[in-house]
Amino acid sequence: MTETNLRRPVALIGCNDEWMGRSLESVFAEKGYDVTRTGSGKQALKLARRGGYDVLMLDEQLNELSGVDVCLALRDDPLFDHAIPIVIISSSHRTLPGRLAAYAAGAWEYCHLPLDADGLFLKLGTFLRARHELAASQVKSLMDPASGLYTQFGLNQVAEQLEARALRNHEAFACVAFSSERTGSASGKGRAGEEMDSFADVVHVLREQARKSDIVAKTSETQLALLAPDTDAAGARLLVARLQREIDAASKNSHTGSFRLRAGYCAVSDLSAANVDVTELVHRANSALAHVPLDGLGDAIVSFDDLPLS
Repeated sequence: MTETNLRRPVALIGCNDEWMGRSLESVFAEKGYDVTRTGSGKQALKLARRGGYDVLMLDEQLNELSGVDVCLALRDDPLFDHAIPIVIISSSHRTLPGRLAAYAAGAWEYCHLPLDADGLFLKLGTFLRARHELAASQVKSLMDPASGLYTQFGLNQVAEQLEARALRNHEAFACVAFSSERTGSASGKGRAGEEMDSFADVVHVLREQARKSDIVAKTSETQLALLAPDTDAAGARLLVARLQREIDAASKNSHTGSFRLRAGYCAVSDLSAANVDVTELVHRANSALAHVPLDGLGDAIVSFDDLPLS
């Protein structure tokens, strides 16, 4: 049984009507859900992008952004978990146009008030079981379908092959861990939305600009790792500088504004003589990344060898 199965499911309820919102919150709580509730479409979008929810319930008449608008924005967001079911709630008696618009925006279900609660929770149970099955299968998937990059599992599998070759040939080897942060103005989506945009741009640049011999993996929702065979410390720094130049060039033609790479790396000139494996290089690169200053302060790239001894 997965961790997702063991914890209580979490629902995000976006509802314009206070009474209906409280009623839905009460019903979901009785069914064993933890609930976050908001009456703002913009806030619902921000919270949904932040993640951690198992189901989204969105009022068709939400303030600022309608439930369908929020659903549409999430449908087009490459970093949103599209395995999360989205249900649109309508109080209108003209159900067909609203239903078609909701399904076109990517909604999984369209419910008309008064709700058939029993039927709704039976459907949600089916949706969540399918989501759990998908999560379980992705744990051992080599590739992340959303980004087209390797998963952490895939990175570990490929690392074994690269390590064997590097040991045989006494090659240099480097691992670089990446994240990003906003440095310029963007499209007014708020900090969470901006961070998602900048990370999506980093994913795109690394996928396009990495060498054929490099392995790029998505290791978390906001972090990447790159394995660079035949690359020493100087080469790792040149790699980060080149990628930052590519990102700067891409940002000039992008509405998402400018941002900088945050990078931590660990590199050895001869993997065989270094008495360290590639898995340890990855761990050290992540440790170095954790020491990169935030908010544009200090160097954007840190070497594990420069970290203070603990």
